[in-house]
Amino acid sequence: MRTLKMTKATVGFLSLCCLSGLIAISKPYFSSIFTDVQGLKEVSPRMIFPQPTVDKRRLVDAQVEFGFKLFSTLRKNQQNQNILISPTSIALTLSMLYNGATGTTQKEIARGLSLNNINVDTLNRGNKMLQQDLNGYSSYGPLAITHSLWAREGFSFRYQFLKNSRSYYQAKITNLDFASSEARGIMNRWVTEETQGSIQTIMDSTQADDVLFLINTASFQGFWKVGFDRNLIQNKPFYSMDKSVKTYPFMSRQGIYNVLETSQLKGIELPGQEGRFSLYLFLPKSEHNLSKMVRGLTSKKFSKLLSQFRRTEALLELPRFRLNYEVDLTESLKRLGFSTMFDPAKAEFSQLSSHPTYINGLKHQTTLAINEQGVKTPPQNDLLSQKALMDKEETSFSFIVDRPFFCIIRDNETENIIFMGIIFEP
Repeated sequence: MRTLKMTKATVGFLSLCCLSGLIAISKPYFSSIFTDVQGLKEVSPRMIFPQPTVDKRRLVDAQVEFGFKLFSTLRKNQQNQNILISPTSIALTLSMLYNGATGTTQKEIARGLSLNNINVDTLNRGNKMLQQDLNGYSSYGPLAITHSLWAREGFSFRYQFLKNSRSYYQAKITNLDFASSEARGIMNRWVTEETQGSIQTIMDSTQADDVLFLINTASFQGFWKVGFDRNLIQNKPFYSMDKSVKTYPFMSRQGIYNVLETSQLKGIELPGQEGRFSLYLFLPKSEHNLSKMVRGLTSKKFSKLLSQFRRTEALLELPRFRLNYEVDLTESLKRLGFSTMFDPAKAEFSQLSSHPTYINGLKHQTTLAINEQGVKTPPQNDLLSQKALMDKEETSFSFIVDRPFFCIIRDNETENIIFMGIIFEP
């Protein structure tokens, strides 16, 4: 995401003058010179022949918008069920697939990801910078995003698609005998290794006539800027939508937070290490329903909510939990207009392979761990401060996550959304 800015006007002018002079003096050598120039562009594209780049803001906005649309579609199909997706990682996987699409399939992906009028090469470079910045942020090694393509044995990919997928998206591309009982184990072991054990299983089975699977995973277990005192962890009730009650270990901490309160909801920001990432938690007011609160939520509405946060002293209590979520995105993507890519008769992927190609399915799995670990230890007098806060007037802000909630993990540097979820049962 960090670009190298160089002054190149003088170099470009001199190069043009020299080339013009050579053409005028010796036209027969023009073709060889042109070949050399083309070779130079391949070797030193940034220094002498700068390539266009997509505006980072436009790319991030497109991915966030796509994330809210996908979340809304999943929510309609999974009422009162946990949903936890990584919009950024899914958009990156679809962008990789965009490299192999043509015709109607390419147009559908472009429209679904708001990529209209963006050149494929330009998109690839922009996505590579985004992903390198996320994966290369050393303080957040526990953030892992993976992309992989698994094709039937004997299936061949076009060279350029392979090159782009590996170079720009660090994708794992493998041919497997889907009829073999070992195929499932190979895919699951790779995912386990890539996520450092966070995700153990993603494929239940494969069939002999399967052609191509896309597997996308995202896991996150960051450290809070200020941790929670383990001595304050207590078992407390969590009230589900069906009125059932379960007990979870609740962490609590009193401190200064960015908070939000409207007539319908309350929100709080829990900053991570160095403030790069933040967990945003949202609860509906008691008289409002969680599903109603998130209905119609868009990127613009979310940005408006963020602008209303204010800093104040508050008490935060939330359960400690680890959540794994798995979903086949095929039907949801179809509803968003990504339809022909899954249709054997209509899919157009001539830039992906010379074989007739369609996507059997796109599986997405996420894992999110919320615990007390922090870069800084909580103050020694935290218990006394917490009691003093609770003794104050009722106007003091408290945020008790003892019922279903909506959450987002946001990259505060790029304003991209890494995770988005609605949690009915931790």
